[in-house]
Amino acid sequence: MNPVILFSPAKILLQHSEQEWLNVLGNNSLIYSDLSAKAALDQQFPTLSESFRLYPNFNESALVELDALAAARALGTHTVVALAEVDLLRVARIKDRLNGSRTRYEAMTLLYRDKFLMKQRLAEHGIRINPMAMVGSACEINDFIEQYGYPVVVKPRDGRGSGGVRVLRDVDGLRDYLQQQDGTTLHNLMVEKYLDAPLLNVNGLYINGNPVIISPVRSTITCLDFLDGQSLGFQMLAESNPLHAQCVKLTRSIIEQALPNLGTLLFHLEVFLDGDDLIVCEIACRLGGCCINQELTEAYGLNPRLTLIDAERGGKSASLKSLLPPRHLLGQLNVPPRTGKLIDFPASIDLPFIRYYTVTAKKGTDYSGMQMTNGEIVSAIVEGNSEKEVSDHLAQFDSWVRDTFVWA
Repeated sequence: MNPVILFSPAKILLQHSEQEWLNVLGNNSLIYSDLSAKAALDQQFPTLSESFRLYPNFNESALVELDALAAARALGTHTVVALAEVDLLRVARIKDRLNGSRTRYEAMTLLYRDKFLMKQRLAEHGIRINPMAMVGSACEINDFIEQYGYPVVVKPRDGRGSGGVRVLRDVDGLRDYLQQQDGTTLHNLMVEKYLDAPLLNVNGLYINGNPVIISPVRSTITCLDFLDGQSLGFQMLAESNPLHAQCVKLTRSIIEQALPNLGTLLFHLEVFLDGDDLIVCEIACRLGGCCINQELTEAYGLNPRLTLIDAERGGKSASLKSLLPPRHLLGQLNVPPRTGKLIDFPASIDLPFIRYYTVTAKKGTDYSGMQMTNGEIVSAIVEGNSEKEVSDHLAQFDSWVRDTFVWA
């Protein structure tokens, strides 16, 4: 099978063992990531050390895609894979050039990255979205508010991790937001009507255009609440829950009909539950953050990330065609840092319903709260026999963390 050119944040790489990466990547593959994580990567992956291509300021480096393109050509491989949102477009550009510009990966992937173009396409296919507009000035934001009223959400069209997202609830909020801008022309922004409604997420995997995993979950809070310091929980919807079938149907209509056919992809869909209606917030061709990959692995018996790479290389996973049923009903909780110094926390956890538990926090570290929605310091996956039991277990774990982690 072909070598792989893999783009991945260190955080994702470190969630898997070295043997898992060796098994799925095979020989001569290269891994592009951030130089700041070199010590952790070298420690966990000594055998893979020669495979790493690490860059300062990796996420923003314009050199990376040129170097990766040259490496792919030298290796004679067309298998280039991105596991995080920030890498999707540059990987798509590389794939187009490896195919002699006979493909349109960049143009197709853009509809998963540009939230305005994405939702415009969904609306054209009869899928419900909130009112929205592109904005490039204070007047244009005000025009939208005059038409739809407060509150509204202003955000980057290609944002990630909820970075740059602001809810404007009144004229004072608008003025405060505008005073923080560095010019009179606003770039790459959109505004949409804010909807105060429960949030549902759907994560999963398609192989060669066939759905293999479609997993709807209920979010306990919004991403913005997570940034404000609340613990972010997700709990799977039972197949007997009518919302489960609604989410699966909506997901398939978006990926298989409204948006371009990317064939093999991971996806993360966010929808609001407005009464009995599902209104799309956004969709991305990568998994959600936190420990979604581990949750899906535990629930479905298939590691989505590793399966994606194997399928892209033409391995056995490429033959997967059937939608898998969940083996377990699970939930996950992600706890953000407080503002202060973390003094101590237990070495282990003995709650019987925990299936997976990880702590990325470091004792003696000063924290200043969350900056993006991938800054959690504790995560766990819990199981239960019903949605209510999963919900109760999430609450118990949250209380345990807050009672046992010592802050100054």
